[in-house]
Amino acid sequence: MSAAASTRPEPRLSMEEARHAALRLMDLHGQGPEVDEPLLRRIERFCNREARLLDEERYDEWYGLLAEDLFYWMPLRENRYRRDRRGDISPDNMAFFDESKADIALRLGRINSNLAWTEDPPTRHVYIVSNIEAFETPVAGEYEVHSTFIQYRNRVEHDEVTLCGRRRDILRAVDGGFQIVGRMILLPQSVLLAKNLSVFF
Repeated sequence: MSAAASTRPEPRLSMEEARHAALRLMDLHGQGPEVDEPLLRRIERFCNREARLLDEERYDEWYGLLAEDLFYWMPLRENRYRRDRRGDISPDNMAFFDESKADIALRLGRINSNLAWTEDPPTRHVYIVSNIEAFETPVAGEYEVHSTFIQYRNRVEHDEVTLCGRRRDILRAVDGGFQIVGRMILLPQSVLLAKNLSVFF
């Protein structure tokens, strides 16, 4: 049994907790003090290792990088004129992903069940993470991290997708490493043309 299936993470966030977590992620604009170079290097190594774990489908190890109070959010972006001050994302609108650690465990359980037709034969992934910046936050031991990503995936002969975007993360220092407390994934598209999103970012 996988670690994701055998553990019992915290229950799903309430709507109010999720909204608060989304607003916190939306408020990350890189305005805090930059972390020092040694800490930035550690954060970069963490991001690179996470990408490799996802490439290699080492999902149990990746699951261990997630905090119990995780909020994993991929909001749907809306096309708006510049004069419209409401912005293109909102915690009150639909999202591609709006998940807690418990929800991630369910998705991993589906993949491990061998019943997910979109993953049999399995997808091959290549994740590229770049432009990593890290800043102090008002919470001791938590860091605001900005990055860009390219995710290429190929399945069978003719099924391939390339997605790119930005991430805003909150990382928490734990036992000499880090855990992901919050993640906002921002794709440029307002309409996603990929066949499925049975992946992690």
